[in-house]
Amino acid sequence: MQNVWIIAALTTGLVGSLHCVGMCGPLAMALPVGRLPRSQRGLAMGLYHLGRITAYSGLGLLVGTVGQGFLLAGLQRSVSITAGLFLLAWVLFQHGKLAGLTRTGGRSWVTKAMSRFLQSPTLQAFTGLGFLNGLLPCGFLYVALTGAITTGSAATGALYMALFGLGTVPALLLVRFVPTFFPVNLRRRFSVLMPVITIALAFLLLVRGFYPSTVIDHTGHEVPICHTK
Repeated sequence: MQNVWIIAALTTGLVGSLHCVGMCGPLAMALPVGRLPRSQRGLAMGLYHLGRITAYSGLGLLVGTVGQGFLLAGLQRSVSITAGLFLLAWVLFQHGKLAGLTRTGGRSWVTKAMSRFLQSPTLQAFTGLGFLNGLLPCGFLYVALTGAITTGSAATGALYMALFGLGTVPALLLVRFVPTFFPVNLRRRFSVLMPVITIALAFLLLVRGFYPSTVIDHTGHEVPICHTK
């Protein structure tokens, strides 16, 4: 089952990168790469994305640890069903109260720290910018974290989020270095993909919760179910 979540994480990141182009694209365009020597520009962008992926992995480690606790308590199916229902509710109410979580709430301290890095760009600053960018509230980040918590493992949760972050890199590199590849009007249309991917992941979580392919033994480990006639 872990292979399924690895594929789901990477796919969510790859498709979610199109959403990121619309939401984080302006930030990628604003990075002061041009103020660095040419020899450092590629490394700076690499460190920026490494910082983002590191932040995502840290968040995945945290929620994966929580999920592991639920697994040991024998609540993995309930968590999976709850997570699936949460994602469906997110889609239904994304223009209501829940939408506020993806806008300005919780961003102030992050953006202030990022502004300081932007004022004096160095290789270390680009790493810090990437890490802080990974902590910015984002609807697709919440979707990915919901998937990570259901992995039931701290390590797999971290890997899940690392793959999610890795999947967002190609589009953000393109929008930075080849901006004409993603015109502004096209970037705005990518946001419609978010509910589609969210519903798909919600369905996967609900299926896993209602029709598990494994059972949990007394140690908290998953044991495959053998179907016989």
